[in-house]
Order: sequence, then structure tokens, then C-alpha cells
Amino acid sequence: MSKLKKLIASILPGIFLIGYNVGTGSVTSMSKAGANFGLDLLWTVLISCLITYYLIVLFSKYTMVTGETIIQGIKTHIHPGITIILIAALSIIIFSALMGLVGVLADVLTVWSTGILDIGITPLVWAIIIAISIYILLWIGDYVFFEKVLAVFVAIMGTAFIATMFINFPSVEELAKGLMPSLPETAEGSENSPLIIISGMVGTTVSVFAFIIRSQIVKEVGWKIEDDKIQKRDALVSASMMFFISAAVMITAATTLHVQGLTMNNVAEMVPLLEPIAGKEALSVFVIGIVAAGLSSHLPNLLVIPWLIIDYKNEERKTQTKKYRIILFFLSVISVFGVVFGFKPVFVLILSQACIVIILPITIACIFYLTSKKVLMGNHVNRIYDYVLLSIILLFSVYVSTLGIKGLITDLSTI
Repeated sequence: MSKLKKLIASILPGIFLIGYNVGTGSVTSMSKAGANFGLDLLWTVLISCLITYYLIVLFSKYTMVTGETIIQGIKTHIHPGITIILIAALSIIIFSALMGLVGVLADVLTVWSTGILDIGITPLVWAIIIAISIYILLWIGDYVFFEKVLAVFVAIMGTAFIATMFINFPSVEELAKGLMPSLPETAEGSENSPLIIISGMVGTTVSVFAFIIRSQIVKEVGWKIEDDKIQKRDALVSASMMFFISAAVMITAATTLHVQGLTMNNVAEMVPLLEPIAGKEALSVFVIGIVAAGLSSHLPNLLVIPWLIIDYKNEERKTQTKKYRIILFFLSVISVFGVVFGFKPVFVLILSQACIVIILPITIACIFYLTSKKVLMGNHVNRIYDYVLLSIILLFSVYVSTLGIKGLITDLSTI
């Protein structure tokens, strides 16, 4: 194998996480943040990605040292009940995320196909096409196949979003100001609270799912502590690309919509709003990015529940069995429900992302405890700087969770 192929193979696990993390949920949160508040919340993206890098490394280190995934670790060394509660909560979040994600994609594709291509395809038809297409990939593929598919999606997504970012690139001074922590004034209207938007941004970046899946992937590829250098490089690629792609989406919305006083409550609204600013060609590139982001997120979202069950039972990670194909089919059907019953896709999606933040402190507390046990970690037990960083991250996650709860209460009260 050539050095280039080895390098690409070594960063595919990180690209898988990019595909999971930077999906339609991230596009939704970043677009709303940029359109409603300009670059004021760019600092949230940076802090979230720094935290994500550290936690990816930590969760990976636990699995490399112990040979256990985080789910197995919590079940064995803390309490099986906490694992069951965690899996149940994450499964509920996945249901809403699947419906919200497909709803957003269907809306965007309908507006785009009707306005740009003059093809009248309804959201329900788009939703069914998406559900069937991804289910076929899940039917025929395994993890190695999924890695390659997501690598293609991520490449398309990253190229599209970074290209459209340069439509009207901001000054260095504006970027620097956006990286200074501040809380913008509350915008009027449902779903426009900076509290819930910040919570959604953190939830979609500092994602419990990403860390749990990362732990499973490390075990799947067989990385040991001797592979720590490769693992850290992979994590750096993942976190860095998460930042650049997420920032590109926010910058695009901030420099096109926000400067004209245009806010948005639906990603599909960006299509007609951006057309006179960016032109049909640039807009089509952005829509391709949204579709790639959605598909790259939808595929691993469908895999989460089967993988959690497999992980809890410590089974071989194969989803081609009859049982898991039935579960995947059921989840694919669920994903279309949001369109069928007319749920507001953006609110459903942001609600799921905010709920992720609410359970984030529990997961961080568990990894904090497990990596502090010398009997498990040996010489790789947490150092003083780990205790300091984890304490700060835990407090930050509790604080953002509080923002998320307050934002949800405020937002729900206006509906």
C-alpha cells in the first residue's frame, strides 16, 4: 500500500465523524446563527470544535487502553442502568433527528427543483427517494463501505460550502470580532432565541453520538495505544474540518442574509433568499452541499440504534442480519413521518440537537470517571491537565445544557 493510501485510510475514521457531525442539523444551526446574528456566534463553533478534538482523543484513548467501548465501560464499571437510560435517551433523540433531517432535505430539494429546475416534485416524494436510497446503501454495505461513501459525501459537502463562503468573504476584523465570546440580543419570533441556537450549535458539534461512535470505530479498526499518534492526527483532521465547514456555512449566511436584515426559520428559505445574491449557479453549489451534508448525516444516524444495541450486547458489528435490517427499515419509515404529518423540520431538528446537549454532561461525567481509574487506565490515567480540562468542559456542558433547557422552554412557550 502506498504512503498516500495509508494516510487516507488512517483518516477515514475521522472523516466518518465529519459526515456524522456536520449534517443537516449543523447546517440548520449554523445557517440560523449566521442569518440571525451575523458572525457574533463564530466563537461558539471554535470552542465546540476544540472541545470535540479533546474528547475524541479521550474517548479513543479509553478504548485503545482497555479494549472496551464507552458503552461497555459504563455498563461494566459504573452501572448497566445508566447505559440503558443513555441508549433510550439517544434513541428518542435519533427519532426526532431522522424526521427533522429528512424534512429539511425534502423542503430544500422541493424549493430548489421547483424554482431552479422547474421540476414539480413534492417534499413527500423527495423524502421517500432519500429514505429508499440510503436504505439500499445500508442493505448492501458494511462499515468499510460506509467510510468510503461518507468520504465522498464529505468531499462534496466541504467543497460546496467553502466555495460558496467566498461569495462575499468578510474582513479579518469581522472574523476576529466573531471569535470573541459574546451573547447577542434575543431576536423576535419562534426559534430565534440565541440560547437555543447556541445549544443546538454545541449539540451538533460536541455530539454524544460522535464520541460513542468514535469509541466503537476505534475498537472496529483495532487501534491500540501504540497507534495514539495516528489516532490524534485523525482526530485533528476531523475537528479541523468540522470547524472550517461549519464556519463556512455560518459565514455564507452572515455575509448574504444577515447584512440585508434577512432572518430565517427554515433552511429551505435560504434558497429563494440567496438566489438574487449568489446567482443560480452558486446557489446550486450550496444546495448540493446541503444535500451531501444531509445524506452524510442520515446514513450514520440510521446506524446509531443498531450499533448501540450491538455494542450493549457485545455482538459482532454486522447490520446485514435480518433483525437489524428490519430495524433499519423501521427507522427509514420513521424518517419520512415528519413530512407525512407536517412537522416543522427545523424546529424538530434543533430540538433534537438541544436535547443532545442536555445529556452531554452525563456522558462526559462517565468518561471523566472511567479515565480517572488507574485500575482501568494504568499509566494512561488522567493527568492533572486532564482533570482541569475535563472539569472546565463538564462545567461548560452543564452551562450550555442550562441554556438549552431555558431556550427550549422559552421557544416552546411561544408556539
